[in-house]
Amino acid sequence: MQSLLLNTIGSLRVETTSEPVPKTGEVLLQVSHCAVCRTDAKIWKYGHRDLVLPRIPGHEICGRVSGSGKRYVVWPGTACGKCAQCVSGAENLCRDMRIIGFHEDGGFAEFTAVPEKSLIAVPEDLPGYLACMTEPMACAVNGLEQVGAGEGDRVLIFGAGPVGLMLALAVRSMGGIPFIREVNPRRIEQVKRFLDRAEIRVAAEASELEFDRAVNAAPDAATVTQGFSRLKPGGVFCLFSGLIQDAPAPVSTLNRLHYRQLRLVGAYGCTRLQMVKALGILADHQDILALLIQDRISLDRVPAVLPKLLAGESLKYIIEMDSTGPMTRNG
Repeated sequence: MQSLLLNTIGSLRVETTSEPVPKTGEVLLQVSHCAVCRTDAKIWKYGHRDLVLPRIPGHEICGRVSGSGKRYVVWPGTACGKCAQCVSGAENLCRDMRIIGFHEDGGFAEFTAVPEKSLIAVPEDLPGYLACMTEPMACAVNGLEQVGAGEGDRVLIFGAGPVGLMLALAVRSMGGIPFIREVNPRRIEQVKRFLDRAEIRVAAEASELEFDRAVNAAPDAATVTQGFSRLKPGGVFCLFSGLIQDAPAPVSTLNRLHYRQLRLVGAYGCTRLQMVKALGILADHQDILALLIQDRISLDRVPAVLPKLLAGESLKYIIEMDSTGPMTRNG
């Protein structure tokens, strides 16, 4: 089969590899679509704490079980199922977690072997090129659940990249009122159609507002201090995106937490149940989510788009393995 193999950091190329043989409890999945995310670009350029080389990356997967034709997305984690976190329903925090595309080979290939219990059926009317975005949408659901976002809440989201926009759409689907804060005017122009269709306001247009919740979908440490400054008393900030530089917390920020009784929570990954919830959001907002797709590409084009993802110049690239249906470019 054809696979994109990361042999060493910075070296990703198409190779002919053996078709995987499923172990006990696994099934062979014929990949139809796999989304390429900024994390894939980061592991190609810099590596990752969970990455074991050589590796076939790709964790945003949609495909068919070989021999059955049924379509599924894949929860990319394998948890122990026995620890306190797993038993409580927070299996994304399992200390023994193994992740597809990091510890195990992923979806940048024609076939991949995945745990059968990680499969989630795709609604018949949801195309694979949208269904493969279930995992990032599920991560957005997790972040919003950590801050308790709900009906009528004003939620400030830092970053208008694909995940920031998914966060905003998920807020809208929960009955909240999303606002996007983005420092790059070119990015705002790039995603204007999405913002308009989803009725998402840019935060600069609401400078007088205080927010119930805030989430960073950008790695700049300044988003934390800015987020706390925009929260109303009792508000909650979610550290959704990891930060890329050291940033000691100013005393003024810590005092704001104290005097306004603010809270800081983290969010990492997603659970299988959140994947199910995310599929529902995708199914309900297909036309809007299609605007997030920069291009549907073949496997051999992936190395060329990774620098664009790292630079924040593009939206979602979707690897399309199926020969049916045209490749389409969005912007």
